[in-house]
Amino acid sequence: MRILFSEAAVKARIEALADAIARDLPKDFLLAPVLTGAFIFAADLLRALHARGLDPGVDFVQLSSYGGARASSGVVALIKDFTVDLEGRSVLIVDDVLDSGRSLHFARRMTLDRGAAEARLCVLVRKATGRSADIEADYVGFEAGADDFLVGYGMDDGGRSRGLPFIGAM
Repeated sequence: MRILFSEAAVKARIEALADAIARDLPKDFLLAPVLTGAFIFAADLLRALHARGLDPGVDFVQLSSYGGARASSGVVALIKDFTVDLEGRSVLIVDDVLDSGRSLHFARRMTLDRGAAEARLCVLVRKATGRSADIEADYVGFEAGADDFLVGYGMDDGGRSRGLPFIGAM
């Protein structure tokens, strides 16, 4: 494994993302982390937003297109749905990686279909891959190569390495 982004670099980047989000979104927006990979990133981002005077609601959605494999199956499955009403809300969907774009396209479309006023996307890492779906993130932490298999900071390899405090590539 090689370290792509150190613990200090991740912390600094989350602070910068929180600055941008605090400028753009209303104080009462909904933070919607995509489980399971985004839970660590979302927790640190939530604390950084709080330090800037924001107190967003939080609700989780869980999607799957990998099924434990290292490559997407191409089919997005809804595993855990939102539990709050999205009607008229500003929603920030937070995910670990933007790769093919299928999951985030699905999440954004589902959010808007349920009446959200807006659905913005924040990703920790955007991979330099061709997107299967027409989607771009509004907030991006880092860029990684198309062939980098990412672990750490919530991202895993078969359920392992999520707790690493940095982002590495296998």
